[in-house]
Amino acid sequence: WQVALINSLNQYLCGGALIGTQWVLTAAHCVTNIVRSGDAIYVRVGDHDLTRKYGSPGAQTLRVATTYIHHNHNSQTLDNDIALLKLHGQADLKDGVCLVCLPARGVSHAAGKRCTVTGYGYMGEAGPIPLRVREAEIPIVSDTECIRKINAVTEKIFILPASSFCAGGEEGNDACQGDGGGPLVCQDDGFYELAGLVSWGFGCGRQHVPGVYVKVSSFIGWINQIISVNNLR
Repeated sequence: WQVALINSLNQYLCGGALIGTQWVLTAAHCVTNIVRSGDAIYVRVGDHDLTRKYGSPGAQTLRVATTYIHHNHNSQTLDNDIALLKLHGQADLKDGVCLVCLPARGVSHAAGKRCTVTGYGYMGEAGPIPLRVREAEIPIVSDTECIRKINAVTEKIFILPASSFCAGGEEGNDACQGDGGGPLVCQDDGFYELAGLVSWGFGCGRQHVPGVYVKVSSFIGWINQIISVNNLR
């Protein structure tokens, strides 16, 4: 379910999560500028190695037909940092390509639960970018603890948006630049559920500094509404 967003020059932009054969969730900050510029966005599915020009064997590249950026997205605070992409054509579900389950509306995971974040991004603050899918297992962090920890390292007062949650804060084990929009999944009853999307962080892989994720369960109504309206046409 990990996908890569690329532009028309085949440059990697961000990660995303495949939630339907025609639908990808990503962070709004990944696509706002490119939508404004009018450039096309493409989604690379089933590609674990972006260092090859046309992707791994069996990878599919689909153009994004429509981009739905959340109407209350705030690019300053990164509140409601979520976008839904409708693909032109359908992703083929085969080896290495599957859909990730959406969580129930409003559900949150307990602090301390360990979940998995994946992405193609940097392996440390200074790089390198592997452009191959890597994963890290990180703990969910409570909102109060997260606010306390991030305020300890930032000059501006950090306010955690209601539509976000935190995870991580272990040294060298984190999402990083280039992982934006990618999935944080938690295993529940044997199923992997899309708990979050990588939104932003203060540095990365720093001890005691959790990263901030979009809380997908806050947007289930919005996601279902867009998909159902599209399915009527």
